[in-house]
Order: sequence, then C-alpha cells, then structure tokens
Amino acid sequence: MKSICLRINRVLEIIVLCAVATFLACTSSSAHFSEGTKVRTILVAVENNTLVAFVRVPAPLVFSDLVGRAQVDQIPLSSPFLRLEPTGTGVRYRLDMDAIAKDRSGFEDRLLGALIFSQAGLDLNASLTGFTVHGRRPQRVLDSIEAAQSAIREDSTSLDPVFGAAVIDYGVRIESPDPASDVEIRSGYAPLLPGPGVAIENHLVDARIQPPLSSTAPGQLEIPAVLDGSRLSTFLHFVYQGMLHILEGLDHVLLVIALALGVGATRKLIYLVTAFTLGHSVTLIATFLGATPSWPWFIPAVEAAIAASVLYAAIAAMIKKSGSVLVFTGIGLLHGLGFSFVLGDILGRDAPDLVPALLAFNVGIEIGQLLILAVTLSIVFCLEKLATPALRPARLGTLAAIAILSSWWVAERLGGVVSAV
Repeated sequence: MKSICLRINRVLEIIVLCAVATFLACTSSSAHFSEGTKVRTILVAVENNTLVAFVRVPAPLVFSDLVGRAQVDQIPLSSPFLRLEPTGTGVRYRLDMDAIAKDRSGFEDRLLGALIFSQAGLDLNASLTGFTVHGRRPQRVLDSIEAAQSAIREDSTSLDPVFGAAVIDYGVRIESPDPASDVEIRSGYAPLLPGPGVAIENHLVDARIQPPLSSTAPGQLEIPAVLDGSRLSTFLHFVYQGMLHILEGLDHVLLVIALALGVGATRKLIYLVTAFTLGHSVTLIATFLGATPSWPWFIPAVEAAIAASVLYAAIAAMIKKSGSVLVFTGIGLLHGLGFSFVLGDILGRDAPDLVPALLAFNVGIEIGQLLILAVTLSIVFCLEKLATPALRPARLGTLAAIAILSSWWVAERLGGVVSAV
C-alpha cells in the first residue's frame, strides 16, 4: 500500500509540475523597466482666475490617429507636417519645420485636438497660448507653472527633428466656469499601436493647489484621467499602483509563493517577510534620492539578480532550507531596485510630491504581498485538510516549475547584461 501511495504521489508531482510549468511559460516574463517608455506630462493650473494647461508630449501622440490608421491599413503615414527620408536601413519620418511655419494655424489646430478637457461631463473650449518643438525631451521638468511657461517661450529647433524622438511643449487656455472643480482629460484622437517593448505613461500635475499633486495614468487616455485636487485619492492611486505592480510582476509573485511554501504559516515567515519588506523599502527610497549608478549594465544586472533570487528561494524551499533574515534582506534590496524602475517610469523622479507617492506605492506593495501570502497559505491549508495526498506533489511541482522558469530568466537576462557591457 505504501509503495502504491508513493507512485501516486510521483504521478501527481509530474502532473502538477507540467500544469504549473505550462501556465508559467504562457505568462509574460518581462522585466520591470521599459527603455521604450514614452511619457506625456500634463500640468493643470489657474492663472489670473483662468484654467490653463501645459502639455509636454512625444510628437507621435499628436499624430496618433494618422499613425494608427497607417498601421492598420499598412499604408505610408501622410501629413503635411511630416516628411519621409531614406536611411541606410530603410526610411523614417521627420517633423517638417518649414511646413509648420507656413501653416502654423493648421499645426496649432492639430495640437488643440490632441486632448479634450471637460468638467461635469461638458467639453470645454480651449485656445492655444504657444508651442515649442524640441528635437528630444528637455531635461527640465514641468513641475510648476513657471517652468511650463518658460518651456513654451523657448525657440523651436531649427532642424527637422526625427518624428519618433521629437517632443512638443504647448500651452492652452481653457474656458471654465469653475477652474477649481474636477477636470477630466481624454485623448481627442484615436490611439496608435505602440511597438514591442514600448509603453505610454501620462504624468499628471495638478498645480491648482500648493504643493502640486502628482498622479499617473497609463496609455493614451482613451479612458479619461481625472484631476480632483484630492490628496487622499492621489495617495490611494499610488497604493493601487503598488498593489498592481507586485501582482503583475511575476518574479515578485513567485518569490513570495516560494517563500510561503518553504516556511509555511510560522513565526519565521513573519521574520523573513519583514526582512524582505525592509530591504525593498530602503532601495526603493534610496533610488529616488539619486543613489542608483548610471552604468548601462546596472539595470540588466539587477534584473538578472532578481531572477536568481527567485531561483534561490525555490531551491531553498524544495530542500527545506528557507534562508536567513540577512539573506532575505539582501533579496529585498534587489527587488526594491526593481520596484523603483517601474515607479520611475510611471511617476518620474522629479515629481513635486515624491515622498507621499513613494510611501503610498510601498504600502500598495505590502498589501499585494500579503494578498499573495494569504492566497498561497489558504490553498496549502485547504489541501492539507481536504486532499492531503495532493499536498506534497502540488508543493514540489509548483516549486520545481518556479525553479525552471527562473533559471530561464537568469539566462535570458544575463544576455542583456552582456549586450549592455
């Protein structure tokens, strides 16, 4: 009878391993940072009792309807403000500064149509107050009305900038009966299709109150973003972002699962989770204070090390050597860097209210971490009570699948380190 049970357990282990490995293989293994992140900044303020907005936008988003149509219909991009030029590997587009100068009002109309501002469900009329075209994204951030006004007073580039790299600063005056009330912002054009590895983020700054409030919105604003001037809603927004990131970050999820399966619902789990939390809190904050090296290989190396930490946690759990508080503090330091990479993309390191956003993001990470632990331990408890023979194969199969996948990540990300050196 004992030998039959052992055979059943082995069969169950194989089945669980195959099922979990298949699931994980079908799940995205992307790293935390995206070198293709395109950021649009929108600052809303009140100037002389008038609602105004200043926008810094990658040029393709101003032409998103035309780009999207060209992508879908597989036809060349067509606009009087763009010109096509041959390159050594094909062709590319440039903004045509002469064409913009000759038809300034037409270009201004295109800028005005890119975003729609509304209050209480009613679209508001807007007029352009100025614009500047840059060959690349300026270093100075739009964190105040003074910085935004200065940006649109600068001279446009005299050269025709590459379309994909060009950035446009412009300002609008908005006819609002109540400049202090909630403002909704949505895209006025159909979205384009971002290329592989490209993400679009919106940094929103509400400068109607002091100090200004920062928030974020992903994508091309097909769903309106709302500026309500509430510090509580902004705090909850970043709590949600922290929860979302750890739940969507598969390597973080697998690390926590491996830790829970290795230690179980014991006092040691509390110690190790606390150590991990302290570690990632330190590096998340330190990175935003400028303590991150700028070496090109650093980010890929951190990503490879994060994958290696997941592999370590899985193997340690399989052999029932869960690791020490010191080890998981170090692992937390690594994962904190990973968290900072994504927060850097969605918030920016020059946000005017960075400290509350960091705190809220970290709170969200902890909530997400506790949810993963709760679900994992609940499944273990149910199997232990209702299907004891399945517990061991389910545990080992899951850990083996995590080890296999994280091994692949290590190899894959080490390739990124080598190419960056």
